[in-house]
Amino acid sequence: MTLRVGLIVFCVILSIGAGAIGAESSDNVKNSTDGKLGLKFELILSKLQMIEHKLQKTDDKLQRIEKDVERVLQKQDIQHLYSSCKEIPSNVSGTYQIRVRNDGVSVPFEVYCEQRKFGGGWIVIQHRFDGSLDFYRNWNEFRDGFGDFDKEFWLGLEKVHQITRNKKHELIIELKDFNGTYAYARYDGFELGGEGEEYVLKRLGEYSGTAGDSMSYNKDERFSTKDRDNDQNEELQCVHDREGAWWHFGCTDVNLNGRYINADDKKSMYWEDFKKRQGLSYSRMMIR
Repeated sequence: MTLRVGLIVFCVILSIGAGAIGAESSDNVKNSTDGKLGLKFELILSKLQMIEHKLQKTDDKLQRIEKDVERVLQKQDIQHLYSSCKEIPSNVSGTYQIRVRNDGVSVPFEVYCEQRKFGGGWIVIQHRFDGSLDFYRNWNEFRDGFGDFDKEFWLGLEKVHQITRNKKHELIIELKDFNGTYAYARYDGFELGGEGEEYVLKRLGEYSGTAGDSMSYNKDERFSTKDRDNDQNEELQCVHDREGAWWHFGCTDVNLNGRYINADDKKSMYWEDFKKRQGLSYSRMMIR
């Protein structure tokens, strides 16, 4: 581009010079000079067009090279994806791709990373805050995940199983009531079994926090959805009774996938040791 601009400026100067010479010469000399300069100017324009054509070809080559480099870098990024939010060298919360096993074969997937609260490095597996998403869903949906990372979502039981199966993870659950009162529960161990084990809550570590230890009631229980009854209650199906998929026993002290309502109701999204069965306005589950 610099060469092109320089040549154009040179032509302009040459044109001005030609005008000056013409003004100082006689009419005959002027016509002769103008003719010669006109021919030279045409030659210069022709060369400029050739140069511009070559520059365009060079630009096209550079663009192809840039695309090739970008593809190589993307391939390298896929081969060297981080296996967790904790490994990502950024304090910016948001959506990232991770590969649970860096073996070059495992399929990467997106997660939402909380990179600031509680020291950062957390994978968010459930988030509810406005009731815009229906959580009364079937087995396949809870297995695969649903929702939008920018809104309410459930990551998916299979992904959580893959994440927690080979490395020790901890769990944090954040809660708020409709008055804005905040509490949290933290467990220093968390692991889910695979689908063949009905995503059983295999590990739940020691509790700490301010919400109370309601989750321990669900330890060693299999996950239940409205179309897959795995609870141990012989009188009713807990998912239907509470309208919430969960690791029901008979039934549960925690119903974070229940109905989003501001009411004292067993079908609400509640945490028994925090606000009994009073519906909550906010729930976020994170593992690290």
